[in-house]
Amino acid sequence: MKKLIIAALLCLGELAGAQNLIVYNVTGTAEKQEAGAWKRLSRREVLQENDVVRVGQNSALSILNKETSKVYALKQSDAQKVSALIASIQGSQNSASGKYFDHMVGSLMNGSSSTVSHNAAGCSYRGASIENDMARAIAFKQANSSLVQISNGTSDYSVRFDVMDRKADTILNNKVYIGKEAYFRITNTSSVDLYVNIIDINAEGELYDCMPVDEGMTLSHLLIPAKSTIDLKDYPIAFAEPAGTDHLLLLAYPEPFDLRVVNKVLKTPGLTAAKGLQLGIYNKSINIGY
Repeated sequence: MKKLIIAALLCLGELAGAQNLIVYNVTGTAEKQEAGAWKRLSRREVLQENDVVRVGQNSALSILNKETSKVYALKQSDAQKVSALIASIQGSQNSASGKYFDHMVGSLMNGSSSTVSHNAAGCSYRGASIENDMARAIAFKQANSSLVQISNGTSDYSVRFDVMDRKADTILNNKVYIGKEAYFRITNTSSVDLYVNIIDINAEGELYDCMPVDEGMTLSHLLIPAKSTIDLKDYPIAFAEPAGTDHLLLLAYPEPFDLRVVNKVLKTPGLTAAKGLQLGIYNKSINIGY
């Protein structure tokens, strides 16, 4: 009887440890090998270290480890064990702690991150210090010029984007079409996993966030692994009238941020510029037409 009890406790211990790896987000396609076939992974799915997974072209898989408080952002890969994929990025993974990590786990497990919405609640798990610092860093990089003239040479991380035709999967270059769906292809050639979003600056100088936050405010769908190109095809955009020239400004930072708050701070009269924060930027003008 005693041996049976010990064996049962060991099994429970192994099971508890096995629950630590959870699919945090899938952008594009990621699959797990199961009974000789490939099954698409979905958010909140539990993974074992020996599970064999593969990540599709221009796709990303992020895995949350509840035990170590880390998020592993995995880019395109052939079939490999989860343990091998995690080992391949050791040292470059995102670390989360404190209230934010608790918030991430809570949002993931209660399902609040399963949909996206422009009407999501604010960052209840923290203040807006990151957004304030980002806005001040942008003001510094402007160097007394206008926001649309900010230089890509001032970027602290190597990032860029293309606007893609969603139907044809072709690059639209600097011309987009009113009413036709497009999406962003984000390239992060830096050695750091980065959260991204893009500001649309219209001819009147109005600022709009191009990609939605999730209701859980984790921004897990906007996490771009280091040294990767990711298609955000699941988050299409459509440009509206009037025709003319807009500027798109990509922002990238190692921690999640609410771009709506950044935009609000950028509009503050007399915003003080600050040099300290490292921030990825990429500025591109686009012609909106028919």
